[in-house]
Amino acid sequence: MRVSSLRRGLLLWVVLAAACSTPIRHGLDESSANEVVTALERAGIGAEKLRDDTSAAAFIVRVAQGDAVRALDLLHALGLPRGRRAGFAEVYAQPSLVPSATEERARYVEALSGEIERTLETIDGVAGARVHLVLEETDPLAGDGKPRVAAQSAVLIKTRAGANVLTEADVQKLVAGSVPGLSPSAVAVVVTTAADPQAAGNLSPLGPLRVSPGTRPLLLGTLVVTLVVLAALAFLLLFTARRLAAAQRELTQRS
Repeated sequence: MRVSSLRRGLLLWVVLAAACSTPIRHGLDESSANEVVTALERAGIGAEKLRDDTSAAAFIVRVAQGDAVRALDLLHALGLPRGRRAGFAEVYAQPSLVPSATEERARYVEALSGEIERTLETIDGVAGARVHLVLEETDPLAGDGKPRVAAQSAVLIKTRAGANVLTEADVQKLVAGSVPGLSPSAVAVVVTTAADPQAAGNLSPLGPLRVSPGTRPLLLGTLVVTLVVLAALAFLLLFTARRLAAAQRELTQRS
């Protein structure tokens, strides 16, 4: 009876512990979910990756309720999870039946921008990148051959705190080399720095350990339950030993 009550208590604690966490991201692929969990763990926020019930290939990320606001703020500052960049394969996966010249030009610009963003985000230390392109427009009636609208680009890069990334000149060369007729001097580059995960940690002391404020009550509760379980097991062990000793003495007296 005592063991049954103990099991029910442990089951209740597991249910309560699960209820103390909340999902902050849904429908992530495994790579994005791993990136989110890694960023949160580096900031001292405990996170858990679980399968999403809506899709076998999707995941959700859960954190303690007390850490939810800080976790969302941190992910927003880091630009996580990253949006799926549509390159040529995605943009032209479903071609239009009768595409107009304007539509084809817009789709080409979207696909080319997505490919450049993917390339920039593969650089170590880059948290996110956005690229806006204006392609060169020529006037077929002009005799001088000069473009009516010159090619130009604007690039926004968000870097992680303390990361050493490409210089502005390197970014201009990379983007200009991907767009026909684009000069490096016509590429405007803006670089911002994401929030420092270490500064966002704000860990609270728990004995010799330091934990996030949201997980501190859960860890304290886990410690209390563990001590109660150990005390109950010790009591059961002592009770069983006494019963065995009493049974052995009774058998000895009878013999």
